[in-house]
Amino acid sequence: MNREKTKARQERTPLIFRERYFSLFTGPEPETLHADLYQRLIDDGTDEIVKQLKTYNESRKKMLSEVRDKIKIGKLKHDEEAANIRVVASDAGYNGVDLRSAYLPLYASVAIIAEGWTILHEPHYKAGTPDVWSDEPRPQDREALLAAKIQYQVTEEAVEKWEPQLVVFDGTLSMHFLLLPPTNFSEDYQRDVDETIRCAVNLLQTCYMKKIPIVGFAKRTRMNQVCRSFGNSRMRDTALMDLILNLGEYTEPEAKPTKGYVIDNYREKAAEFGVPDQIIQKITNFYSSYIRTGLTTPYRLEIPEYCLDRLEEIGTVLYTTSEEETGIPFVINEADRLTKITTSVSNIRTLMIYAKALELVEKGEMDSKDLTMLALQHGEPWIIDGKEALSDMTGGK
Repeated sequence: MNREKTKARQERTPLIFRERYFSLFTGPEPETLHADLYQRLIDDGTDEIVKQLKTYNESRKKMLSEVRDKIKIGKLKHDEEAANIRVVASDAGYNGVDLRSAYLPLYASVAIIAEGWTILHEPHYKAGTPDVWSDEPRPQDREALLAAKIQYQVTEEAVEKWEPQLVVFDGTLSMHFLLLPPTNFSEDYQRDVDETIRCAVNLLQTCYMKKIPIVGFAKRTRMNQVCRSFGNSRMRDTALMDLILNLGEYTEPEAKPTKGYVIDNYREKAAEFGVPDQIIQKITNFYSSYIRTGLTTPYRLEIPEYCLDRLEEIGTVLYTTSEEETGIPFVINEADRLTKITTSVSNIRTLMIYAKALELVEKGEMDSKDLTMLALQHGEPWIIDGKEALSDMTGGK
C-alpha cells in the first residue's frame, strides 16, 4: 500500500522535477565525449600543458637566481609558550543552489576562541538571511559578498565578547575587488557593498582601539605583487615563494602598502563613517608577507600597518600551532571545519525545501505543477554521497 502511495505521489510530481531530483538514485550518465575531442582535450591538451609548465618552471628558477638576495627572509621557532595565547579565528562558507526559477543563497560565518590547541568556548556564529533571488545578475558574487560581511560582523562581535590577544581572519582583510559592483548595478548590491565595507572598517578600528593585532590568512591566493615588482607580471608569487621559503620562514613585508580600488573604497567609507584620518591610514595600509607553516605551498598574510611590528609574534603563533602536513593553524582549521558548507549540505537543504513544498501540495496550498519552480538549473550538480574531497578542494560547487 505504501509503495502504491509513493508511486502515485511520484506520478503527480512534474516530469522535469522527477528527472532532476530522482536522478540521485540512478546510475551515472554514460560518457558521450567524442573520441577525437577526447584526444584533443586529454591527450594532446595535457602534452601542451606540461610543455608550458616546463617553460614556466624554467622561468621561475631564472627569476630565483636574480632576486633571491633582494627578498628578506625571517626565521621562526616553535614556541609553545608564546603560542599559548587567546586567539580568535573566523571563517565563512557559502554554497547556494541555482534553481530554474531563482537562486537560493546559503552562507554562514563562525568565530572561535582558543588557547594553543584548546577551544575555550562554544563558537560564535551567524547564519545568512534566507532569501530568494530571482533577478540577481551575479548571485554567486553577492553571496560571497554577504558571507564576507557577516564574517566581519562575527569577528568583531567575538573580539568584543572574548578580548583576545590575536585575531586571525581566514581570508583577506580587504575584500576581493571583483565583488565591487560595476557602474549602474542594482541598488541592493550597492547597499550590500557599502554595509560590507562598513563592517570591515568597524572590525579594523575595533582591533586598533583595543591594541589587538589582526592578520588575514589567505590559503588560496593568485597575487603576483612581488613577481610584478621584479618585472614578471605573469608569475604568481606563490610559485616563486615555493622555491625561496623553507619550513618556518616568512618574508619581511614590502616597503610600500598594497594599493588598489578596494583600499580606496575602504578609506573613503572610513572617512564617511567619521574615522579620524590618522587612524584610517593605520588600519587601511595593508602589507603582505608570505609564510611557510607546513610542507605545502606558502600562504599569504595580510597585515594592517598598526600591527606590522608584531609580525614575528603573529608568525610564531601560526607556525607553532600548524599541522606540518597542511600548514594550516589549529584555530583556522577548526573555524573552517565548523563553517564548511559542502555540496551535500546544500543538497540536503534543497531536498528539505522540496519535501516541505510537497506538504503544501498535499494541503492544497500549492499545485503539483508549481513544483517545477524547484527544478535545478540545467547543469547544476545534485550529489549526496561521501565523496566530499573534490568539493572541499574546489570550495563547493
